[in-house]
Amino acid sequence: MTLQQLKYVIAVNKYRNFAKAADACAVTQPTLSAMLQKLESELNVRIFERTSKAVTPTPVGLKIIRQAEKTINDALALENIVNQEKDSVSGELNLSVGPTISPYILPGFIKAYSAAYPDVQLKIRDLKISSMLNGLLDGSIDAGIGISGNMRRGILELPLYFDPVVAYTVDKGDGDGQTDFLWIMKEALSLRESAFSYYKADIEHCDIYEASNLETLIHMVDTMGGRTVIPQMHIKYLTGEQRKHVVEMNGDENYPVRHFSLYVKSDYMREKMFNSLVDTLKRVIPAHLLENQR
Repeated sequence: MTLQQLKYVIAVNKYRNFAKAADACAVTQPTLSAMLQKLESELNVRIFERTSKAVTPTPVGLKIIRQAEKTINDALALENIVNQEKDSVSGELNLSVGPTISPYILPGFIKAYSAAYPDVQLKIRDLKISSMLNGLLDGSIDAGIGISGNMRRGILELPLYFDPVVAYTVDKGDGDGQTDFLWIMKEALSLRESAFSYYKADIEHCDIYEASNLETLIHMVDTMGGRTVIPQMHIKYLTGEQRKHVVEMNGDENYPVRHFSLYVKSDYMREKMFNSLVDTLKRVIPAHLLENQR
């Protein structure tokens, strides 16, 4: 029995598909299948039931999977103890960043982090908050950045930065400044809530439409007219003409602000790796938006 075999077991359980598990483990499917069959032969049990439609753990397989996860985490803990004694920061850093956050901080972060810590293999995943928290708990993710206020037992939340929301309005009417369309994000809950909060007095007079991403949202407002809200950090990506349609809300008592936090498992042991992440984020996020600068 090897740690690699246990990693294969965990991957198959995660994806419930041998091809996807093999791809995630960077091996061929025959190799993964052969190693898993060898482990089952050594233990004299069947860990997974395989059919043409599904791969599911057996009752004893579930117990083996749980123990495999614990064993892999314990092995990583041993590696972390050794790495903490070294001067350099090295190894893998698995980071999750929410889809409405990544365009604004990832380009600068990746460039700065890769230059400062060349011995770290940076792996970034675009996950929704629930999947991110699950990944932190099972050890597949080291840290995650997401909307604040998503506490879960065993997870530590550290306030990181805030991003005010601004209004984006284009009048296609008769010049009286009134618009009839309210465009909102389909899946970005924080932006949806911000739009409904800021325009709550006008909602009954608006036709509400959804868009799947921010670029589509802005394009629809430009083309059809109407109103929406966008993150302040997105303004730098607008054209000069588009910036004329931005209305800052700072003077409005109802103007919404999105808050973001750094999430990590409460017993996370890789202190130097975590500090390298925090230090780099603080360098690339505008200082006036950091939570501790408010």
